[in-house]
Amino acid sequence: MKKIISTNILALVLIFLVSVLGVRSAEKAEKKDNPGKKTESIDSTQINWLPYDVGLEKAKKEKKHILVDFYTNWCYYCKKMDKEVFNRPEIIKVLNRDFVAIRVNAESRKELNIDGYKITERNLAVSEYRVRGYPAYWFLKPNSEKLGVLPGYQSADVMMDVLYFMKEALYDKMKFDEYMKNGGRKSLAKG
Repeated sequence: MKKIISTNILALVLIFLVSVLGVRSAEKAEKKDNPGKKTESIDSTQINWLPYDVGLEKAKKEKKHILVDFYTNWCYYCKKMDKEVFNRPEIIKVLNRDFVAIRVNAESRKELNIDGYKITERNLAVSEYRVRGYPAYWFLKPNSEKLGVLPGYQSADVMMDVLYFMKEALYDKMKFDEYMKNGGRKSLAKG
């Protein structure tokens, strides 16, 4: 009986070693075939939302554009955005890969510390960003310079167009209305 158990354990250990070595060999082959390519996987299951103060530091360090989602707990369209737009794998992937996503509860008294300047999330929304309706999506450059606000509910297609416009810094080349009139990201992908 002991011999059978020992044999089974040995077999399991061998299977484990073979599978681990096989995975490592595949990883080495991937790196050999793509020497300059990072094999970083981007989460497409949920957005990595950060607090405002933490997100600003990360964006500066990683040189990524910022999306600030101003919301409230009672806001119907905020919840609708979460259910219909911010749950889409393509939106999640773009936000996690190309942006720093920040979420601010516009009614929260949570205090933020921005380079020694203390402000509540509520005062940030009302005083600094002058948000009057929810949801509101502010876009910032990596250095925290404000680019503009996108108010209200947006379809996933429109949100993808806006994300592409921002991440590619097309705001330096054309107005958003012109970009959308010409077909948005789909027209640029063709050309």
